[in-house]
Amino acid sequence: MLLAGSLFATATSQAQDLVKGDLKFLKDVKELQVVYVYDDVTVGKDGKEANYVKRRKAEKESKTPGSGDTWEQSWYGDRKAHYQPKFEELFDKYADRTLNEEAGARYMMEVHTKFIEVGYNVGISSGKAAVSLEIYIYDTQDTSPKRKPLCKIMMNDVSGGKGQFATGIRIGEAYAKAGKSLGKFVHKKAK
Repeated sequence: MLLAGSLFATATSQAQDLVKGDLKFLKDVKELQVVYVYDDVTVGKDGKEANYVKRRKAEKESKTPGSGDTWEQSWYGDRKAHYQPKFEELFDKYADRTLNEEAGARYMMEVHTKFIEVGYNVGISSGKAAVSLEIYIYDTQDTSPKRKPLCKIMMNDVSGGKGQFATGIRIGEAYAKAGKSLGKFVHKKAK
Protein backbone atom coordinates (compact mmCIF):
# COMPACT_ATOMS: atom_id res chain seq x y z
CA MET A 1 0.00 0.00 0.00
CA LEU A 2 2.88 2.34 0.80
CA LEU A 3 4.47 1.50 -2.57
CA ALA A 4 1.19 2.21 -4.37
CA GLY A 5 0.94 5.58 -2.62
CA SER A 6 4.49 6.53 -3.56
CA LEU A 7 3.92 5.44 -7.17
CA PHE A 8 0.76 7.57 -7.30
CA ALA A 9 2.59 10.58 -5.86
CA THR A 10 5.39 10.10 -8.39
CA ALA A 11 2.97 9.74 -11.29
CA THR A 12 1.01 12.85 -10.37
CA SER A 13 4.09 14.95 -9.68
CA GLN A 14 5.54 14.07 -13.07
CA ALA A 15 2.61 15.50 -15.01
CA GLN A 16 4.96 18.33 -15.93
CA ASP A 17 8.71 18.48 -15.97
CA LEU A 18 10.75 21.67 -16.05
CA VAL A 19 13.52 20.67 -18.46
CA LYS A 20 15.14 24.06 -18.96
CA GLY A 21 15.39 27.25 -16.91
CA ASP A 22 13.35 28.18 -13.87
CA LEU A 23 10.16 30.13 -13.20
CA LYS A 24 11.38 32.65 -10.63
CA PHE A 25 11.18 35.45 -13.22
CA LEU A 26 7.38 35.08 -13.05
CA LYS A 27 7.23 35.95 -9.33
CA ASP A 28 5.45 39.29 -9.74
CA VAL A 29 4.01 38.67 -13.21
CA LYS A 30 0.22 38.57 -13.32
CA GLU A 31 -0.39 38.29 -17.08
CA LEU A 32 1.20 36.29 -19.88
CA GLN A 33 0.45 36.34 -23.56
CA VAL A 34 -0.42 32.84 -24.79
CA VAL A 35 0.08 31.40 -28.27
CA TYR A 36 -1.03 27.92 -29.31
CA VAL A 37 1.00 25.93 -31.83
CA TYR A 38 -0.34 22.81 -33.57
CA ASP A 39 2.39 22.38 -36.22
CA ASP A 40 3.66 18.88 -35.43
CA VAL A 41 0.71 17.14 -33.79
CA THR A 42 0.44 13.38 -33.82
CA VAL A 43 -2.91 11.73 -33.12
CA GLY A 44 -3.35 8.29 -31.59
CA LYS A 45 -2.00 5.46 -33.71
CA ASP A 46 -2.43 7.42 -36.94
CA GLY A 47 0.79 9.37 -36.50
CA LYS A 48 0.63 12.76 -38.19
CA GLU A 49 -2.56 14.71 -37.61
CA ALA A 50 -3.12 14.90 -41.38
CA ASN A 51 -3.32 11.09 -41.51
CA TYR A 52 -5.91 11.04 -38.72
CA VAL A 53 -8.01 13.77 -40.35
CA LYS A 54 -7.87 12.05 -43.75
CA ARG A 55 -8.98 8.69 -42.27
CA ARG A 56 -11.79 10.09 -40.10
CA LYS A 57 -13.04 12.38 -42.85
CA ALA A 58 -13.24 9.42 -45.26
CA GLU A 59 -15.08 7.33 -42.62
CA LYS A 60 -17.65 10.09 -42.08
CA GLU A 61 -18.02 10.65 -45.81
CA SER A 62 -18.61 6.94 -46.49
CA LYS A 63 -21.47 6.86 -43.96
CA THR A 64 -23.07 10.20 -44.88
CA PRO A 65 -21.95 12.04 -48.02
CA GLY A 66 -21.03 15.63 -47.22
CA SER A 67 -20.41 14.99 -43.52
CA GLY A 68 -16.63 14.64 -43.92
CA ASP A 69 -16.08 18.37 -44.45
CA THR A 70 -18.33 19.19 -41.49
CA TRP A 71 -16.38 16.80 -39.28
CA GLU A 72 -13.05 18.30 -40.40
CA GLN A 73 -14.22 21.85 -39.63
CA SER A 74 -15.37 20.69 -36.22
CA TRP A 75 -12.02 18.95 -35.55
CA TYR A 76 -10.05 22.13 -36.15
CA GLY A 77 -12.73 24.35 -34.58
CA ASP A 78 -12.52 22.42 -31.31
CA ARG A 79 -9.18 24.09 -30.63
CA LYS A 80 -10.77 27.49 -30.04
CA ALA A 81 -14.12 26.13 -28.86
CA HIS A 82 -12.88 23.63 -26.26
CA TYR A 83 -9.12 23.10 -25.88
CA GLN A 84 -7.80 26.64 -25.46
CA PRO A 85 -10.61 28.04 -23.27
CA LYS A 86 -10.42 25.06 -20.90
CA PHE A 87 -6.63 25.31 -20.65
CA GLU A 88 -6.76 29.05 -19.95
CA GLU A 89 -9.63 28.85 -17.46
CA LEU A 90 -7.90 26.30 -15.23
CA PHE A 91 -4.42 27.77 -15.63
CA ASP A 92 -5.70 31.22 -14.61
CA LYS A 93 -7.50 29.79 -11.59
CA TYR A 94 -4.56 27.80 -10.21
CA ALA A 95 -1.59 29.93 -11.28
CA ASP A 96 -3.12 33.14 -9.93
CA ARG A 97 -2.12 34.66 -13.26
CA THR A 98 -3.99 35.41 -16.46
CA LEU A 99 -3.30 34.06 -19.94
CA ASN A 100 -4.28 36.44 -22.73
CA GLU A 101 -4.06 35.85 -26.47
CA GLU A 102 -3.62 39.57 -27.11
CA ALA A 103 -0.06 40.89 -27.41
CA GLY A 104 1.27 43.32 -24.85
CA ALA A 105 2.44 41.22 -21.91
CA ARG A 106 6.12 41.10 -21.00
CA TYR A 107 6.23 37.30 -21.25
CA MET A 108 4.73 34.96 -23.81
CA MET A 109 3.82 31.33 -23.23
CA GLU A 110 3.81 29.09 -26.31
CA VAL A 111 1.75 25.93 -25.87
CA HIS A 112 2.85 23.34 -28.44
CA THR A 113 0.52 20.37 -28.75
CA LYS A 114 2.67 17.36 -29.62
CA PHE A 115 0.26 14.44 -29.16
CA ILE A 116 -3.48 13.88 -28.82
CA GLU A 117 -5.17 10.64 -27.82
CA VAL A 118 -8.82 11.19 -28.72
CA GLY A 119 -10.24 8.56 -26.37
CA TYR A 120 -13.60 7.00 -27.12
CA ASN A 121 -17.13 6.46 -25.85
CA VAL A 122 -19.21 3.66 -27.26
CA GLY A 123 -21.92 3.66 -24.60
CA ILE A 124 -20.89 0.64 -22.54
CA SER A 125 -17.18 1.40 -22.68
CA SER A 126 -15.10 4.55 -22.76
CA GLY A 127 -11.45 5.60 -22.78
CA LYS A 128 -9.86 8.83 -21.65
CA ALA A 129 -8.51 11.45 -24.00
CA ALA A 130 -4.95 12.64 -23.34
CA VAL A 131 -2.53 15.30 -24.56
CA SER A 132 1.21 15.86 -24.48
CA LEU A 133 2.37 19.47 -24.53
CA GLU A 134 5.63 21.39 -24.70
CA ILE A 135 5.46 24.78 -23.00
CA TYR A 136 7.98 27.53 -23.76
CA ILE A 137 8.07 30.94 -22.08
CA TYR A 138 9.81 33.84 -23.84
CA ASP A 139 10.62 37.42 -22.95
CA THR A 140 8.73 39.48 -25.53
CA GLN A 141 11.35 42.24 -25.24
CA ASP A 142 13.90 39.87 -26.77
CA THR A 143 13.46 40.61 -30.49
CA SER A 144 16.48 38.69 -31.76
CA PRO A 145 15.77 36.32 -34.68
CA LYS A 146 17.00 33.31 -32.67
CA ARG A 147 15.20 34.17 -29.45
CA LYS A 148 15.74 31.51 -26.80
CA PRO A 149 13.09 30.45 -24.31
CA LEU A 150 13.57 31.34 -20.66
CA CYS A 151 12.17 27.94 -19.75
CA LYS A 152 10.75 24.77 -21.25
CA ILE A 153 8.18 22.55 -19.56
CA MET A 154 7.15 19.12 -20.81
CA MET A 155 3.72 17.71 -20.04
CA ASN A 156 3.36 14.11 -21.17
CA ASP A 157 0.20 12.04 -21.38
CA VAL A 158 -2.08 14.33 -19.40
CA SER A 159 -5.39 12.49 -19.42
CA GLY A 160 -8.76 14.13 -19.14
CA GLY A 161 -12.26 12.89 -18.63
CA LYS A 162 -13.98 9.97 -20.20
CA GLY A 163 -17.63 9.36 -20.82
CA GLN A 164 -18.18 12.35 -23.09
CA PHE A 165 -19.53 11.39 -26.48
CA ALA A 166 -18.22 14.53 -28.19
CA THR A 167 -14.52 14.23 -29.05
CA GLY A 168 -13.87 17.97 -28.66
CA ILE A 169 -15.29 18.04 -25.14
CA ARG A 170 -13.39 14.88 -24.17
CA ILE A 171 -10.07 16.29 -25.45
CA GLY A 172 -10.95 19.68 -23.92
CA GLU A 173 -11.02 17.98 -20.51
CA ALA A 174 -7.42 16.82 -21.05
CA TYR A 175 -6.45 20.43 -21.82
CA ALA A 176 -8.32 21.53 -18.68
CA LYS A 177 -6.34 19.08 -16.57
CA ALA A 178 -3.11 20.25 -18.22
CA GLY A 179 -4.01 23.89 -17.47
CA LYS A 180 -4.77 23.04 -13.85
CA SER A 181 -1.58 21.05 -13.39
CA LEU A 182 0.57 23.69 -15.08
CA GLY A 183 -1.15 26.46 -13.12
CA LYS A 184 -0.34 24.78 -9.81
CA PHE A 185 3.22 24.16 -10.97
CA VAL A 186 3.77 27.80 -11.99
CA HIS A 187 2.20 29.08 -8.77
CA LYS A 188 4.55 26.91 -6.71
CA LYS A 189 7.76 27.44 -8.70
CA ALA A 190 7.44 31.17 -9.44
CA LYS A 191 8.09 32.19 -5.84
